[in-house]
Formats: sequence, C-alpha cells, structure tokens
Amino acid sequence: MIDARFEIDKLKQILRQKNISEDAIQSICGDIARDISSATADLLADAMIEAVSAGGDVSSSEFASEVISIRNGHTFSVDTSSGKQDFSEPPFPMLPKLLKNAKVSRKGDLYKVIPVSKKSNASSAVTTEAAIRNINEARQLAKDERDARDKGNTTGTPDPMAGMQILAAIQGSGRPSPQKKESRTREGSITYRTASSKQDAAVSWVMPAKNADLTDALRNINNNLQDSIDRVILDIVNRYSGMY
Repeated sequence: MIDARFEIDKLKQILRQKNISEDAIQSICGDIARDISSATADLLADAMIEAVSAGGDVSSSEFASEVISIRNGHTFSVDTSSGKQDFSEPPFPMLPKLLKNAKVSRKGDLYKVIPVSKKSNASSAVTTEAAIRNINEARQLAKDERDARDKGNTTGTPDPMAGMQILAAIQGSGRPSPQKKESRTREGSITYRTASSKQDAAVSWVMPAKNADLTDALRNINNNLQDSIDRVILDIVNRYSGMY
C-alpha cells in the first residue's frame, strides 16, 4: 500500500536537492496533494458504486443500502455498515403464516384467498438507484468541503487523503438525499390464489432461496481499488517530479 504523504515527503527532499525554493516546493506539493485527494476520492466513489451495483445484480437491496467505505491506516476499503457480506437467504415456507386467521371450509380445511404480485425486482432497483445517487451526491459534497478547506489552509501541505476521508464521512452519515419510496402495487399486476391446509407447506407457497454472497465481489473490488489508488498516487507524484 502506497502512503501518499510519504511519497510527497520524498519528493520534497528531491526538490530541495535541486535548490528549488521552499515556497515553490510547498506550492508544488500542495498541487500534488490536491490532485491525489480528488483522484482517489473518485476512485473510492466508483468502487462503492460498483459494490452497490453488485448487490443490485443479485437483487439484494439490503446489501446495496449498507455499502460504505472505511479507513484502514492510510487507505480505504469498501464494506457494509454491519460488516456482513453474505446476504443470502434460505427458502422460506410461507403457508403456515398465510393460514393464520384463515377461513374454515365445509370439509374442515383452512383456506385463504391471497393477492399475489407478479415477481418484480422493482424494490431492489429503487434501492440500488437511491444508493448510487447518494454516493454521487456525497462525492460532490466532499469536493465542495475539500475545496473550502483548501481555501482556509494557507500553510502546510493539504491532506492527500482528505477527499476519501470526507467522502466516507458524508456517505456514511446519511446526509445526501433519502431513498425515494416506490409503490408496490401497479395496475394489472395483482392476481389471486388460494392457500389451503391441504397443500404441502414444503412445496407450495415457498419463498425461493436467494444467493447473495458478496464476499468475493467485495474482495475483488477492494483489491482493484487499492491497486488503482497506489497507481494514481505514483503517477501523480512522478508526473510532477518529471517537471523539475
């Protein structure tokens, strides 16, 4: 893992050996820190969006709504607010619950007429869209706050990790727009079926299992994120170093 502050400090020493003035060095390194801060914040936001989209691909609105970024030393990674990465669900037999307060037929069987919505991923899609919107709004808020801090910082080198740090704080605090609610019923999407005690609870009215283990997806996202952060830090430092 590349430490941006360490790389900037190394460049300061190189620039001093080239007899560049201290004021010029501070200006150069300030520009480097700001460029790193902006670029790495975008990388982190993009990684969170990738994670949210991975949750959407497996219709896990729970995962999508929990995606956050956390700091690990001098870098960041994407995780969930609960620390949980496997949101899989086993099959769930619904018949016993559906037959509560059911009517009794003449033959003594329990039955109830159930309105059934056509299978839809609308709820997951809405959650995914809202999570992505919140991340992008947090990205812009983080940029605005970072710029405001830079204007007030007249001495010293800005924090090259500020972009990611502010983004993580804003995105995790829920400050961006809240999720919009989606109506669950749509005209023509409801049919009616009869649940009965004569039916096999192990077969009828069983909510299918959901495979939503995002462990491997998060691992790959974080590995790629770290590689990208390291690369962009070195690229920016080397680009400025090559100018002098």
